[in-house]
Amino acid sequence: MSVLCPPTTYLPPIAKIASFSATQLLDALTYLQSLYHPEVRGSRRKRAQVPMSNGEQNLRLRHEDDGQLELHAIRSDAFERSYSIRWLTTLIAQLEVWQDLSHSKKVSLDDLGIPGHSLAHTEMIVQQAASLLAICAGVAAAGMITRHFIFNSIDGQRRVEAQLTDIPLDNNDYGSVGAQTWGGACVLAEMIVDDPERFGLDSSHCTESRRLNVLELGAGTGLVSVVVMKLLDRLPSSNHREVHVVATDFHPSVLANLKSNVNANVPSTHNQITPTHSVTTHFLDWSSFSTAPRPDCLSYPFDVILGADIIYEAQHAVWIRDCLKGLMRRPSDSTISPAAFHLVIPLRSTHTFESSTVESVFLKACDADLVILSKEFIACDAYGDYPRGQGSIDEDVEYIYYKIGWFNARL
Repeated sequence: MSVLCPPTTYLPPIAKIASFSATQLLDALTYLQSLYHPEVRGSRRKRAQVPMSNGEQNLRLRHEDDGQLELHAIRSDAFERSYSIRWLTTLIAQLEVWQDLSHSKKVSLDDLGIPGHSLAHTEMIVQQAASLLAICAGVAAAGMITRHFIFNSIDGQRRVEAQLTDIPLDNNDYGSVGAQTWGGACVLAEMIVDDPERFGLDSSHCTESRRLNVLELGAGTGLVSVVVMKLLDRLPSSNHREVHVVATDFHPSVLANLKSNVNANVPSTHNQITPTHSVTTHFLDWSSFSTAPRPDCLSYPFDVILGADIIYEAQHAVWIRDCLKGLMRRPSDSTISPAAFHLVIPLRSTHTFESSTVESVFLKACDADLVILSKEFIACDAYGDYPRGQGSIDEDVEYIYYKIGWFNARL
């Protein structure tokens, strides 16, 4: 971990904010974000370590611990946080003055003698600064948070980036938990980027050219769907096939934010990455799926169905099973890879019973049923804002990854 600088050292001087370019201000905001932005807890898988001597291992751990302690020292420094709040407040006030001048005089910022800025840049900086201001002031729940995710495969062959917005819970409505990005979505997205073939997304070893249909249940902020569609756009095996990704959710505010995030990450107003690749967002109520009219985007069978952190009520597994029976492609052609549902859920002590329903619903099956094909435990680091040995956060967050498919399609 590189040496960190406190905000008083790194940020442009408050008195000279107006003289810095949009690029320089965005860099400063990015740095503040790295210091104070709350990390998604339990979002990084533990990976096998390269063998090393005890001396090398102790040195590496010492460097990691030093970096965590340094970061914790800056975050807990009341003066540095207060300075960051004053800096952000001044920045927002300056940018709003420029915006008001531009609107009142109906001219661009360049015409006002403010080079290096545009209204679009200014609005983006204001939004990011306001989000960080809420976090630094300790009222993060009162505003939106923009997160930047980067996923790299272990072999270094694939890299996918996404920028998503978390929104506040809707009046503490438990049904709107999808407004936040949860660790399970990060874990599933990382796994997919690391090994797309495992999830039926890379057909490099077969000659399939038919349409590939991908569905996400309980998409929330849309992280998994966004990562999937960006990844498929980069895979050579997807260039010759039609790809459709459908991201679904239930709660109105979550669905609206999901659509906004998808639109922000897809470079076309028609939600198309390439002429044959598209992504759609749609409402889906698991509890009434079997009786409600089915929209066009859910009228065809899906090859890959994804779900992350979506089992938090006792009836969810039953509802999801019923949805899968109507949406997952049934085995009919031995030359086509069997369809599967990929589910990642956290092992939370407060939701032990709810988590256990996955196995009770999918473990016993007959020829026409969906069953658990494989099960894997995943451990993730969960240090977050705390250095090792400090704070009350457990060292690990654990997840289970289930692959669920048709009984008569077992490999």
